[in-house]
Amino acid sequence: MDKEAKYDERRLNALRAALRVIARDGLEQTTIRGIAKEAGCSAGSLAHYFVDKEDILRQALELADSQIAKRISKIISHTEPDLALREVLAQVLPIDNDRTVELTLDVNFWGRALIHPELRGLEHNDHDRWRAIVLELVTKIAVTNHISQAAENLTDILVAFLDGLGLQALIYPELFPPDRQLELLNLQLSQLGLLVQSQIK
Repeated sequence: MDKEAKYDERRLNALRAALRVIARDGLEQTTIRGIAKEAGCSAGSLAHYFVDKEDILRQALELADSQIAKRISKIISHTEPDLALREVLAQVLPIDNDRTVELTLDVNFWGRALIHPELRGLEHNDHDRWRAIVLELVTKIAVTNHISQAAENLTDILVAFLDGLGLQALIYPELFPPDRQLELLNLQLSQLGLLVQSQIK
């Protein structure tokens, strides 16, 4: 393995460690020392890959976003829009360990973004990209199924619903286990006329 490949591997290892620490301890309690311990390296060595804690946190969020984007891209490329929508929306709900870590990180950034303008811009960009993906799928289904409600309104309802459900599931996992989250997602899609019958379990 050449130097550049080793550099990238160690940096990625540190970012994955950061995701685990943030999910376990929360954003405010996450420290460079804690990330280094989780990654199995010294705190000083992280300086080779990141400027400071904020840089680590920003890149960790970008890593989580890229993981979600890869899953969504795979779903969209292999599935018809009316079937893909539910699966795409489920990617941002905490129904397994990876998605729980990703959403925990994102939610931690919401509060931080209120006081750090540079993070606010990052969150806005994430939201805009996510909304565009949902809007494209909803628009295709609305046209095919002759739904009169504006696709923009349906999209905003879904995005807001997912934010709320995901947050509730993080805080009250005993009330919103994975099966319950998917049941409520089905119900919301059905009420909006966006759920095909074959998806209802």
